[in-house]
Amino acid sequence: MVLTLKIPAKGSWTLPAHAGASVSGLNRNIYIHTGKKSKIGGQVIHGQKRLKLHPEVDTEIAATEDGPIEVLVLQGRDIGEPVVQHGPFVGNSREDISKAFRDYQATGFGGWPWKSDALAHDRERPRFAKYASGEEDERPMPAVCA
Repeated sequence: MVLTLKIPAKGSWTLPAHAGASVSGLNRNIYIHTGKKSKIGGQVIHGQKRLKLHPEVDTEIAATEDGPIEVLVLQGRDIGEPVVQHGPFVGNSREDISKAFRDYQATGFGGWPWKSDALAHDRERPRFAKYASGEEDERPMPAVCA
């Protein structure tokens, strides 16, 4: 399950408990990525955070009077596969990682349309997303990231 939520100031929404037969091995996480202050399950949270939730209980997700919040909720079960990570690449084996490096070096995963291979934008540039429609969404960097 993947949910993205935009909750206005003073608004709330309740994530219901998992309705399936078993919560064994079920992982549920919430990522608060926008907003100064929120309340998750009655607990006040300041800034951007990741929280592990109990899937067997209802969880209220609320924005305070300090402004709106945006959150990502992810829920799923571990599939029992090995995970190998190196740099930005993730795979199931060292061979997967080696192949990813070779593919990137050969094609840049299909080409890189920008002038620079730099890993980051200028520090002064706000966070942004550019959509297939051409629309861009810019947001200032938070003063403190957790």
